[in-house]
Amino acid sequence: MQDTIWPLTRGSGVTIAVLDYGVNAKLPELSGAIVPGVDLVDHSTDGRVDLDTESPGHGTATTIQMVGRGGGTTGYVGLAPDAKVLPIRIPVSSLGGDVLASAIRTAVDRGAKVINMSFGQDSTTFTPVHCDPQLAPAIKYALERDVILVAAAGNDGNAENAPELPASCPGVVAVGSVTKSLRPWQKTQRQNYVTLAAPGADMTVVDKHGLLRKAAGTSLSADLTSAAIALIRAKHPTMPARTLVQRLFATARPIGRPGWNNQTGFGLLDLPAAIDLANHPVPSTAPNPLYEAFDRWQSRTLPTTSPSSRPSHSQLSVPQKRRSPSTKMAQTWILMAMGGLLLTTLSLGMALTYFWRARRRT
Repeated sequence: MQDTIWPLTRGSGVTIAVLDYGVNAKLPELSGAIVPGVDLVDHSTDGRVDLDTESPGHGTATTIQMVGRGGGTTGYVGLAPDAKVLPIRIPVSSLGGDVLASAIRTAVDRGAKVINMSFGQDSTTFTPVHCDPQLAPAIKYALERDVILVAAAGNDGNAENAPELPASCPGVVAVGSVTKSLRPWQKTQRQNYVTLAAPGADMTVVDKHGLLRKAAGTSLSADLTSAAIALIRAKHPTMPARTLVQRLFATARPIGRPGWNNQTGFGLLDLPAAIDLANHPVPSTAPNPLYEAFDRWQSRTLPTTSPSSRPSHSQLSVPQKRRSPSTKMAQTWILMAMGGLLLTTLSLGMALTYFWRARRRT
């Protein structure tokens, strides 16, 4: 990253909205990286406080993985260290459709160009498309304003494997997880909505207390994908979102047999290829199934006379000890391809293993 991507872009000028329980903006690793956000739970904060009671700080870990700037006791640097994060606090485990739609619109209105949604809620009850139809206006609102939405595919692929929104919603980039050996992570969701894959197993994150923890899950993959998109948007600020997403699919490295599969989508996100327009051209006629699926859903769901009408209220069927810094590199490992596959590994060994649950259920 330091030698291939960061000389081209570090994400400056791009804001990523993080929809979660809030972010601990006081950590040294996030100094200067967090802009005032919104609290859609009780309006008691501006999003810059991590009030997660279900884990040691999912929103903070997500944010540091994307935009960490070093400092503190960990020295953790994110994939897009010059990007900003807009924290939007939502009630993840009891999320209503009106709140999620409001969060998406708020993120757009406050200037986010990428919206990270590293959580999942069972969307089985919604048919034939596994997404609350009342989210369609908010997703349309974002896509029409050139904003890219990214979500975790889900962490239950080897068990119940239910479809989960917002990843299952047309128009959302749904990200699955791969291991260091470039195999699908065993728990990554097996669903027809999966579009890309990124690292998500055997990772190290920083929690809301500034402590390093071992982690795994598709939320980590969604985080890296969101940060990668921020890097591309910073390098190519006039590139439309549709074109950028089209490039992500066309340049992805297939996992296993060539072509799409229901665990890793079109393959491993290849950041060097996606960002390099000259050496990796993608024709304008290349497939863009994400937007095509949304256009079909929209034609069935949205009224043509009021494209930006507010969605009505609807309940979704929802979701050690500090160490001295040993490196300035952000990720435990980052898999991206450049001719061959680039593997960057941090050796931050910790005895404590913590399985990071991004998927909430009631």
